[in-house]
Amino acid sequence: MRTTPFTDLVGCKLPLQLAALGGVGTEELAQEVAAAGGLGMLPMGLGLPAHPAGALGMGFLLPYLPTFEGIAEQTRGARVVEFFWGEPAAAAVKAGHQAGALVSWQVGSAAEAVLAEAAGCDLVVIQGIEAGGHVRGTGPLDELLPETLASVSIPVVAAGGIGTPERVRELIDARAHAVRIGTRFLAAREAGVHPKYLAALIAGRAGDTVLTDHFDDDGDWPATVRVIRASLDGAQSVGNRSTLPAASGSEQPGMMPWYAGLSIDHVHRPQSAREIVAELTSLLD
Repeated sequence: MRTTPFTDLVGCKLPLQLAALGGVGTEELAQEVAAAGGLGMLPMGLGLPAHPAGALGMGFLLPYLPTFEGIAEQTRGARVVEFFWGEPAAAAVKAGHQAGALVSWQVGSAAEAVLAEAAGCDLVVIQGIEAGGHVRGTGPLDELLPETLASVSIPVVAAGGIGTPERVRELIDARAHAVRIGTRFLAAREAGVHPKYLAALIAGRAGDTVLTDHFDDDGDWPATVRVIRASLDGAQSVGNRSTLPAASGSEQPGMMPWYAGLSIDHVHRPQSAREIVAELTSLLD
């Protein structure tokens, strides 16, 4: 299995990162990805296990960021702390470093990646417009990746619409140091998605997704997201603007966002997280 600056830095076997999957990510999912050789990510609010199976990280959303002291406290033991949705800030990076973690920032442009490196980040994730969930990228990943690689000296992780082993190999061959994947792992048995959401992922296609600014927590987080259109219709019918996705215990799953990227085309059935990791990295030598 080929190594990259990402695997060397993070200390994992595979150049693959799980997206944090806020609202439906679970400790079990992160642990299974880590045990399979990737970087497992937990969404903020979940505790890190005392004895991780491999490299684990935690993702933070800037609109809901705790105090910098809280970041350091929540992430002790994490290998990576990742921030998203906001201009890279040196104070946040410092908080992650104080916890003994590497710090990553997910960005939507090469210019923002430059700011992340200047703020002290150890690695950066460049997100293309093909991504599901909150979408910061404004262009296709194939354009943003080479621009970012040419602009920074830290490892670069590619994200957005990645769902097949062929696409993983293509991006690594294009000098991405790792890939970050979310949508495929929504169908992992260890993920916390509602059965109706899971069924929509399996039945859906890229053309069923839509970019919208409807889900903004009543104006507290104005941001573009990619969801399955049926969930947008359901949410609009009852006036729900919450960004919380349809988790396993949700009472009105059809009225909540069903986040999905263009890689929904490659979600065909429930699988274990380890099966998904093995499939996606099967063409890397």
